[in-house]
Amino acid sequence: MDNNLNKNKKISTTRVGVFRIFITLIFIFTIIVYSILISLIYLKYSVEINIIYTDSFTNLLIGFILLLFILGWFYIYILYRCIIKPVYETFSIVSETVNKISTKDSLYKDQLIFLQEFINSSLFQLNRSPLKKGLNLSLNTETYIKKLGKLIKQNEDLISSKEDLSNLIKKLKEQKDLLELEKAKTSAIIDSLPNGLLVTSRDGNIFLVNQELEKLLDKDSNHLLGKFVSNVLPEILISYESENINENHHHKNLFNYKSSDNKKNIAIESISSSIILNNDIFGSVYILRDTTQELATERAQKEFVSLASHQLRTPLTSIKWNSELILSNEEINETIKMAANDIYEESNRMEKLINSLLHLSRIDLGKIQFINQKINLDQYIDSLIKTLKPEIDKKNLKLEKNIIFDEPILNDPAYIDIIIGNILYNAVRYTNKGGCIKLNIHKNTDRVCIEISDTGIGIPKDQQPHIFGRLFRADNAKNFQTDGNGLGLYVVKKLIELMKGNIWFESKENQGTTFFLEFPITINQKL
Repeated sequence: MDNNLNKNKKISTTRVGVFRIFITLIFIFTIIVYSILISLIYLKYSVEINIIYTDSFTNLLIGFILLLFILGWFYIYILYRCIIKPVYETFSIVSETVNKISTKDSLYKDQLIFLQEFINSSLFQLNRSPLKKGLNLSLNTETYIKKLGKLIKQNEDLISSKEDLSNLIKKLKEQKDLLELEKAKTSAIIDSLPNGLLVTSRDGNIFLVNQELEKLLDKDSNHLLGKFVSNVLPEILISYESENINENHHHKNLFNYKSSDNKKNIAIESISSSIILNNDIFGSVYILRDTTQELATERAQKEFVSLASHQLRTPLTSIKWNSELILSNEEINETIKMAANDIYEESNRMEKLINSLLHLSRIDLGKIQFINQKINLDQYIDSLIKTLKPEIDKKNLKLEKNIIFDEPILNDPAYIDIIIGNILYNAVRYTNKGGCIKLNIHKNTDRVCIEISDTGIGIPKDQQPHIFGRLFRADNAKNFQTDGNGLGLYVVKKLIELMKGNIWFESKENQGTTFFLEFPITINQKL
């Protein structure tokens, strides 16, 4: 409705302008005709030209002038109606539409369509005009109409593009808002981390830190961002090169950090991970935490365990000696002997636990020292089996020994006894009655290889990765034997590693376990 009103308003406004032109042409034509009449009258009465102005000539002249006047008016009307009016209206509306399109920030599809229709109508009138001869309007008309059609098509494409662009801008704004929200969330999470966070690019340039790291290093972010990690924390890279990185590109190390003003001297634990995309490393993420107090507490605990273990050995030795004394007295009745025997067995169990704790504290405190002696493995294994013979006979176990090793080794007999004794004792302990234990020893270049296998309860598959853990016991082992402290295999592994050796195993639940030990024939006494 509004479009039709606008169209009518445009046409009426244009017609007023055209009518003014028409009145002006009529006025000019009338002036010309009356000027001719006045000139003729003047010639007749002012200048004697009687020869020309006869009655017949005068009548003919008046008739001609009247005909000229009528024809002039007619042609002026035709000129106005067929040429001036449509051309004027066309250019008026073109000018008005173009002006609107160029001055306003919108696209006028309706105006362009109306303009095309109006031009078609105007050109149709021009083509019907008797005055069109020689104007060659048809070719110009087709060209102009085609250009106007292209303009309308381009206008429609622009409108569609504008809508798409508006939708795209709207979506981009929504994405921007979401990104800002995620950025705020990420910043809050990073700053709320209890540990220091440091992120570097591929070349080691620091581009992200959190507030906790600033506190930890006592440095402002301005002194960290944009710097190379090798200049800020060279200790990380030194430790990085000294230790292996696992298959997941994770790395853990400890180092001491001292601030430039020497006000802070702390122990820091660093856990780093690589930023990987499409098998390419783009940088690293470091998580740092202060472990000074933790290490001090841990060392105090280890020293307490060591001290307590030493202090417990004296009363335990006394208890064990007195129980042996009671058992050796034949005059004591059976009830007392049974109680003394229980005390003796529990004393042995406590002694083993205390010895394990002592070995553990020495390992943790770094106080292990190897005192090498020549050891004949064949004789040593015989003596070890002799101590286990009561348990072997009690369970009716079959023990097969195969030692292809005739030269002595240089090692600490106390720790060899702990290593081989623990593995062999576990094999006897967790094998059912009538089972079989095999012990094989052979040489591999400059290393001793020991295999101890049994047909015992085995180790559940899901618990095998934890078997060398501190204080860990498998569930089936707890059910089979209630007593045990879970320290034996942990101590064995630590001692083997200190000897620069290896230990591993193969096991199937309810089928048995085989442990493999490997260490140098001659170990290094200096750790």
